[in-house]
Amino acid sequence: MQNTEKIPSRWEVLARERNARVILCNTADTYVLLDIAKSADRGLKALRSRLLISLSPEKVIPLIEEYTEKVLALHKTVEIICKTANIKYPTPRGVKQIEGNNGNGNNKEDKPILDNDTLN
Repeated sequence: MQNTEKIPSRWEVLARERNARVILCNTADTYVLLDIAKSADRGLKALRSRLLISLSPEKVIPLIEEYTEKVLALHKTVEIICKTANIKYPTPRGVKQIEGNNGNGNNKEDKPILDNDTLN
């Protein structure tokens, strides 16, 4: 009896990874965006892993903040594009997390450590 099971290709194996995304590109614009996203992913991972080791927070944090601002700007543009084209665009979970973050990392409103009553 022969073994007729096909050995999965490298791409099929990668597609099964927990952090993998398979995207069908319908326009050249998507190809460009995916190329940028791939490099951004590698760059951001490197920045975060080297933070406080070989890169200072003063250098890394502004870059990450700028990247986040650009992601939110792209989200707003895509939202308008989809609305204009009458296509449903659910806000991505990651964007909701960024927007709900308020800059303090815990999705809660910034609260002062001490209020005036505590000082009196």
